[in-house]
Amino acid sequence: MAVKLRPQKCLRVKSRPDLGVLKGMLTSLLVAMNLAAASAAGPLEKGQAAYYGGDYAVAIELMQPLAEQGDTHAQFLIGYMHEKGQGVSQDYAEAAKWYALAGEGGHPFAQNNLGVLYKHGRGVSKDYVQAYKLFDLAASGYLAAEDGHREQAVLNQESVASQMTPEQISEAKKLVEEKLSSDPDFLQYRAPRIR
Repeated sequence: MAVKLRPQKCLRVKSRPDLGVLKGMLTSLLVAMNLAAASAAGPLEKGQAAYYGGDYAVAIELMQPLAEQGDTHAQFLIGYMHEKGQGVSQDYAEAAKWYALAGEGGHPFAQNNLGVLYKHGRGVSKDYVQAYKLFDLAASGYLAAEDGHREQAVLNQESVASQMTPEQISEAKKLVEEKLSSDPDFLQYRAPRIR
């Protein structure tokens, strides 16, 4: 006699993966990817990685030569570190120097920050006309994706305009027009590579 086998029900155990293990694996993967990217990165990217990692001494060391060669983003970050005292002594005059170099290259973040220094007379003589001009150039230079920064530059410009005479505002607008007409490609600057 043949034995009939009945199919048996298989018990399925639903298990959830251990979230701690998954987080650990994901973190390890991200660290490995960042290390691989950093090893393939150029000096500016390595300098930015050091800056955003809080290693300001390394950031200055890597970006200083680039800034001296005219890299506007390196100039901006060095100016920012001098303004905030990150890895160097706080020095508004040195910050203004680096912001001015980057701003002349069309870097809107540097223009805005230099405008703030002129507005408050930090490291430079207080000069509302220059501040207004710089805020105007910065607002015009930001990309659409940087709209929040553009709006801040506009607010800065409105704030300084409230302390200016109509003649000073006219003078500042004239300076903006002169800058843009003497350098038609000025607003074509790109890219700040801000994280």
